[in-house]
Amino acid sequence: MSDIQAIVLDLDGTLLGSDKSISPRNYQTVKRCYDAGIHIIVATARPPRAANKFVMNFPFVDHMVYYNGALTTCKSKQTQRHISVPMEISQQISNYIELQAAPQSIISYEVNDSWYTCTPIPDAQLGHFGIRSNDPKPSVVDKDFISTLSPTKILVHGYSTWRDVIDQFGDQVNVIATDGEALVQIMHKSASKEEAVQWVLNDIGVKSENVMVFGDDFNDLGLFHKCGFPIAMENAIIELKNCAKHITQSNDNDGVAVALEKFVV
Repeated sequence: MSDIQAIVLDLDGTLLGSDKSISPRNYQTVKRCYDAGIHIIVATARPPRAANKFVMNFPFVDHMVYYNGALTTCKSKQTQRHISVPMEISQQISNYIELQAAPQSIISYEVNDSWYTCTPIPDAQLGHFGIRSNDPKPSVVDKDFISTLSPTKILVHGYSTWRDVIDQFGDQVNVIATDGEALVQIMHKSASKEEAVQWVLNDIGVKSENVMVFGDDFNDLGLFHKCGFPIAMENAIIELKNCAKHITQSNDNDGVAVALEKFVV
């Protein structure tokens, strides 16, 4: 497919298998696309420290979209686009969740690759935050320190009535529930994967209709509507499959490579 000039790859549930590794077939096929002159962009919910270890063997990836679009970097130009939740809004959301909506939930705060919480996260729940037992855990701090933060992203686990935040603060933040609604992710209203990728596309001079995107969860939905050739993983949510141009194999069956071999290389 000669009109594909850029490929956007999600990590968890997409490029990564369930064991959180990139298969040799996926790596080799993505590398072939790059060698053919196609831009490779990674767009993930993960922070830099948790995403970069997976793409360290992909030195050809110049643009990285982290935190569902709240932080975007260009390695070659050493530039970045960072959008955080204002301190006052963060305080209001935290107070609302703690005092009114879900006092038993665990709230943590990502601030440009630093991670803080007032409540330690039990090992049994680390997986919901996309980290393994031997990965760094958030720094435990007091509420006075939390109140000074303008977070890149607010993470909430154990919040079944999370849509209440949309009702209360939806004009100021984006609220996405992923991992079977186990993890609620709150970012600035203008922070999204699709807006971040558009910033990248403007930088590299590629039109959205010439972009192939792979994804599996709700945070990929905006990209699927924006990009010309959206491909859903077999393990993706039904909402993505319904607006995909193609459904490939699962993330555990080299779905990214299967589609790229079929349509691109």
